[in-house]
Parts: sequence; structure tokens; C-alpha cells
Amino acid sequence: MRAREFIISEAKDYSGAAGWHPDVAAALPNSHIWPELDNSSGYAAYRFGVALAGLPQNKMEVAGPTGLKFVTIGYTQAEEEILNAAAGLVGTPKVQLTPGGSKENKDVNTVSPVSNWNKRK
Repeated sequence: MRAREFIISEAKDYSGAAGWHPDVAAALPNSHIWPELDNSSGYAAYRFGVALAGLPQNKMEVAGPTGLKFVTIGYTQAEEEILNAAAGLVGTPKVQLTPGGSKENKDVNTVSPVSNWNKRK
């Protein structure tokens, strides 16, 4: 017997085309497999969840503002150093999207409008 013969005969169909076992199928109505949503991409699953939450009224871009790329945010210099060290270890370049330093948006109140409501004498 050739290796190809037993590999093909023992290979499992993970595409979903084989279907559920009859005992299970009745308990899982309207189940689907999404071939483009691989379990190795948490971001793809996240975007699918965001789309589910907003539909049918709200439409959205499939990939979001950064495409399907991994995004990190370093609030402190220490976090930036760790990210740079990890990138050097893995050997991946980075593209800076925003300048350093965390600042509140201009329309965010930084002083409480009720800060003096309970002055003590």
C-alpha cells in the first residue's frame, strides 16, 4: 500500500462538508462553518462579532482601519521598550501609527463640573 492511499483514507474532512453526526445534528440547528474565519486569527473573529452586534442596520468595513494587522499600544516608555525588544527578537518591523504620549481628546472634561459640591469648612 502506498502512503498516499492510507493518508487519503484516514484524512478527516474539517471543512464541515461531512456534516454533524446524526445524533448531534438535531441539537445544533442552523450551524455553519466560516472557512475564511480561521481560529488562529482572534482579530477576524472579533471583527465578525462587531459586525454581528451592529447588523442589520449598521454596515462596517471588513478589515477596519488597520487592515488585518496586529496592533499594539504602548502608553509608557517601559512598554515601548518591551515592544521593541520583542520585535527585535522575532525580527519584525513596525510602523508607527500615532505619536507617543497619551493625551485626552480636546472634548474630554479634565475637571469635574461638580468638584466643589461638598466643600468642608
